[in-house]
Amino acid sequence: MNVEIKNTKAVDISKLPKRISQPYDLTRNFTYTIHESRIMVRMLQQIKKHQAINLGEQVDINNMVTMRFRPRDLTVGNDFKLVYKALDSIRVKKIVIQGSGADDNGNIVPTKTITGMITEATYSENNSFVDIRMNADWFRYLTNLAPGFTPYLAEVGFQTSNETHFVIYQFISHWFKPGKFEGKEYDEEQIRRNFQIDKYKGLRHIAEYILVPCREELDKYADVSFNFTLNRVTPGAKRGRGAKIKSITFKFYQTKNKREDTNSAYNPKRVAVRISEFKKIYGFDDTTEQILGSLAKKYDLSFLSTLEYENRTFLRKQENFLDAFHKIIHQRTAKK
Repeated sequence: MNVEIKNTKAVDISKLPKRISQPYDLTRNFTYTIHESRIMVRMLQQIKKHQAINLGEQVDINNMVTMRFRPRDLTVGNDFKLVYKALDSIRVKKIVIQGSGADDNGNIVPTKTITGMITEATYSENNSFVDIRMNADWFRYLTNLAPGFTPYLAEVGFQTSNETHFVIYQFISHWFKPGKFEGKEYDEEQIRRNFQIDKYKGLRHIAEYILVPCREELDKYADVSFNFTLNRVTPGAKRGRGAKIKSITFKFYQTKNKREDTNSAYNPKRVAVRISEFKKIYGFDDTTEQILGSLAKKYDLSFLSTLEYENRTFLRKQENFLDAFHKIIHQRTAKK
């Protein structure tokens, strides 16, 4: 049995779950390479970081949202060619967005917009940044997905080099609920479909070459992992057709690994340089400088820099820069 999994059709996002909390809702509709998956992880991480920021202020005149990253945060090592190649392949993954618009007679009619998972990516030749642009309606959909981001998602995504292992982790995270759903029996077709496996012959080989090494990685890096049992056609049979593996029963469990939800893009030297620029403009003291350093670690330097630039005229007029800046941050991050 050899199941080939490809995404050649556009995915209508209106048919995906309206309220979702795990990235597997997206993963099961697209086939990602591990390099594409890492970019999606960073996108979800940044969206979650700024989850409650007013989206309307980020949308440009073309109904697009731009997200900026450092290329080295999108890969393991410094092979930037892999990043740009993955951005190109993500761009051709199609999604369909349903909406409405006016026809030539002024009548409001249903519409469908076909766009890429990202619309375009612009990167600097010195590899200092990459700007990813996407449809704003698609971005709003991703904001519903972002709560499913955890530091373990990033840990597994960047520690494993096997996209199948990453899919299995997302599948477990999606379904595992202690005391409610802790495991299930799956036949070969279900395992291939749910885990996006298109190689190896039979469940015995899948268990040996995929499940065993995957479990070892999840035990080491993830918050959840699994045990499994091979089920024969005839229980206890050792030869003949009765010994064939017909299904696998999975048992999910929580590991004892601990990971902090840190800001992966935080760079102390970069932060120090930027805050020193703020200090020249506003003339605040060393205590304020230290507090701003903590805020940059919590909220992301690019976010604070954007807020400062957008509100510079206002901030220059304030007697207490820090209080005024705190209020602006609170307004932009307060839940709507």
